[in-house]
Amino acid sequence: MSDAAASQATLPVWPVLAATTGTQSITTLAALALSAVAPRAAAELGTGPGLAGYQVSLVYAGAVVTSLIGGGFVRRLGAGRASQMALWLAASGCLISAWGSLQALVLGALVIGLGYGCTNPAASHLLSRTRSGAHMNLIFSIKQCGVPIGGVLAGLLIPPITLALDWQAGLAFCALLGFGLSILLQRAQTSWDADRLPDAPLFLSPLAGLRVVWRHPILRWLALCSFAYSAVQLSLTGLLVTYLVTEVGLHMVLAGTLLALAQTAGAFGRLAWGWLADRMKSGSKVLILNGAVAMLAAIVTSFIDAAWPLTLTGATVMLFGFCAIGWNGVFMAVIARQAPPQSIGLATGATLSITFAGVVIGPSGFALMHDEIGLSYGGGYLLMAFVTLLGALCMVIARRGIPAR
Repeated sequence: MSDAAASQATLPVWPVLAATTGTQSITTLAALALSAVAPRAAAELGTGPGLAGYQVSLVYAGAVVTSLIGGGFVRRLGAGRASQMALWLAASGCLISAWGSLQALVLGALVIGLGYGCTNPAASHLLSRTRSGAHMNLIFSIKQCGVPIGGVLAGLLIPPITLALDWQAGLAFCALLGFGLSILLQRAQTSWDADRLPDAPLFLSPLAGLRVVWRHPILRWLALCSFAYSAVQLSLTGLLVTYLVTEVGLHMVLAGTLLALAQTAGAFGRLAWGWLADRMKSGSKVLILNGAVAMLAAIVTSFIDAAWPLTLTGATVMLFGFCAIGWNGVFMAVIARQAPPQSIGLATGATLSITFAGVVIGPSGFALMHDEIGLSYGGGYLLMAFVTLLGALCMVIARRGIPAR
């Protein structure tokens, strides 16, 4: 087969889907591992319980950088190699964080974020070359489930490891998984990267995609919606365990299990909201509905009490997770439909950088208000309901310019 033919060859769906979903899951696990044991880590380091909020924000600060320039890595190195690079960076960040100092946590979080931001450009490129045909939306939705899957793994695996050994061991375990998956991907990397351009620039201008978003009002309002929704999503996943342990009074393992339940609900939510959007033939309507239900769930979450039946607490966090974690796949599909055909990649990357900016500001702002002005975590989730409302209103404005489907 000639080089040109090789570069155009389609890839098998299921191996690529397994690889991209696995990569997304492990990098998400690395990003959220500390959140699952934040009370223990904060106590040992002598910091406030808002540690998880700051750490998650630093992770996504790193992700903003590579989401803007990651397209250059994919073109120059190949999407397979870029996926491996994402795993290497995430694993290395976990090892740095496991050193056990505040300085190491800061540096490690940024390195994890650099890896996390590489995953979407690489995965989208690989999945677009598969023989998925009419099932492309479902395939992308399954891949997006890697995020809540990673959260489930964080909630179920890291607290027990921490109790048996220490929280640094949990981070080291994440690093082991990352390096292990990168080795497995090596077998397919050469064939998957047949379309790479060795002479392409490694770094693209970070402003190119932002210009596309700014020139199209619909994309601007969609990006602002994602800013709000992502701030709420990571405030849920990044601070839920701390809230349930320090204010509600639950055991850390039980709180981690509830986080896992919320993440599991989010995984099902990604598929369910995507299915509903196809049925309604309107992703924007579904995103507005998603915001309305998430706002209600955030309000109820803010009133969780230790006297509540466990089933009620579980149902509440699962409903919150179903909405606050489940919106992403529909959102990315809406962006792809509204972006100029020749600029879908740039628009998606730039919009995700704004999405990640919401993640940077959301959890850290939540933690800052708790640590500096005494806002309770319950009150913080009540504030998140208002942020969700603002995001839904942005989607309402964007929808006015979206043609009927």
